[in-house]
Amino acid sequence: MITSCSCHVKGLYVRARFTVNPDTVYRMAMRRLNTSAGILEVMGAPLTGTDLRAFVMSGGGITLKDFHPRLRSKRCFLIFPIHGSERKGLVSVEVKKKKGQYDMKLLAVDIPMASGPDQRLFLIGDEEEYRIGGGLISELRDPVIRAMAATKEFEDRDEMEDEEDAARELQEEERKRREEIEKLERNESQ
Repeated sequence: MITSCSCHVKGLYVRARFTVNPDTVYRMAMRRLNTSAGILEVMGAPLTGTDLRAFVMSGGGITLKDFHPRLRSKRCFLIFPIHGSERKGLVSVEVKKKKGQYDMKLLAVDIPMASGPDQRLFLIGDEEEYRIGGGLISELRDPVIRAMAATKEFEDRDEMEDEEDAARELQEEERKRREEIEKLERNESQ
C-alpha cells in the first residue's frame, strides 16, 4: 500500500515538473502585461483577458542522446484576445518548461490600428521567435481572429433572438388575456 502511494506521488511530481499548464501560462502573461508600462500606455489600464484561448503543446517525451535517455522540454504556444480601456489586442505567448521552471520565450501583442497594418509589440522575444515552428503562432492566430469576429455576429444574433422571444411572450400574454376576457363574458351571459 505504501509503495503504491509512493509511486503515485512520484508520478504526480514528474508530471507536474514536466507538463505545461496553459492556465498558468495565461496568468503569467497577464501579470507581465499588466506590469508593462509600455503596453499599459498604448492599450490603457486595466488589461483584461477573455475565456477565448487557443493553445498548442509540443515537445516532451523521452529521447536518446549519446546513448543516455533524456526528457525533452515541453512547449506551449498560447494566443488570446486582450482588452484595455483604450484598445484591444491579441496576445501571443510561447513558454518552454525547463527543469521544472517556466521559461517565457515570446510575449507579443498585436494591436489593430485604424490606419495601416497591425502594430506588434514585443515584451519578450522578437520577430524570429514569432516565426518559429513555421509560423505556428500565426497559424493559431487566424482561427482566434475568426472566433473574435464571430463573437460580434453571435451577440447580434442573441439580441435578435431575445427581441423575438420578448415579442412571442407579449403575444402569449395578450392571447391569455383575451381568453380570460372571453371566458368572463361567457360566464356573465350564462
